[in-house]
Amino acid sequence: SDAAHPFIAPGPNDQRGPCPALNTLANHGYIPRNGIASFEEILAGTREGFNMDRDLAGFLAGFSMMARGNAFLNKLSIGSVSPQIPVVPGAVDGPAPPGGIAKHDRFEGDVSMTRQDFNIGDDVHFQISLFDEEFGDDNALHGPKSIVNMKVMQEFKFQRFQESQAADKTVSFHSSRIASSYNEAAFILTFFANGTDGLLSKQALTSIFQNQTFAPNWFRRSSPGTFDFIVDTAAEILAPHTIQPGANVNGVYVLDPPDNSVCIFSLLKSPANINFSASATLLTPTSSSTTCPTLSTTSLSPLSRRTSRPS
Repeated sequence: SDAAHPFIAPGPNDQRGPCPALNTLANHGYIPRNGIASFEEILAGTREGFNMDRDLAGFLAGFSMMARGNAFLNKLSIGSVSPQIPVVPGAVDGPAPPGGIAKHDRFEGDVSMTRQDFNIGDDVHFQISLFDEEFGDDNALHGPKSIVNMKVMQEFKFQRFQESQAADKTVSFHSSRIASSYNEAAFILTFFANGTDGLLSKQALTSIFQNQTFAPNWFRRSSPGTFDFIVDTAAEILAPHTIQPGANVNGVYVLDPPDNSVCIFSLLKSPANINFSASATLLTPTSSSTTCPTLSTTSLSPLSRRTSRPS
């Protein structure tokens, strides 16, 4: 942050939602503090606040606007329904006003790192109990001075899938949600890390997730974070514990059919080619080819305790 963007806590009528990055940008004035933003404001705010590459920023702003905003008025709520954003003309997205990115599905989805699934709890607001599962220990590895690295993220993401699969009888984790969920994790490792050393401390992560502000002496990354970098990082997070797309039916995880298999993380580099059908099977790319390997069904066995590297 800088002198031109001081932290100001949101007022009672300001919109805030499930995305800690957008909440933080709004609290610092990189996007409108009321939480109602245009495509251009989100584009500019993410680039200035986090040094996001223009193509990546444009894709995320455009997807959010089309999924949960009113593109005709060029307005999106980063929280819930707002009286400033009416029904889309012709009710082409249904008779109700856009729900903002906090509305379940499309943008917000199951198996969040710090929010409950839609059908079992609060899917909008930060849940300290979930955060503390991984980052709450007060010791050298998990305490205030710990570093959140790739290994930590790999294990925590898989743990959250196991927990949701066990607790939510209707959990939905189809290809598009797996892709967005792991891209979110990649975003955290890429953009929440301090630009001075490239490390993501527990302090910085807690500041953005829980307090929705930048940590003291935090600086944005020095080079723009690109689409390819996010996609490659997401694939690396998923690699140790590959997850087949599917959903719980009466508490039993049923895999999606293998028809129309799609290599999500490869195709995300060419967003126009993505098939977001629920039946698409997520596969991870190899390092030397865009051909996707065949994956086996994920084991749901308990995980061992994660580790992180102390600073």
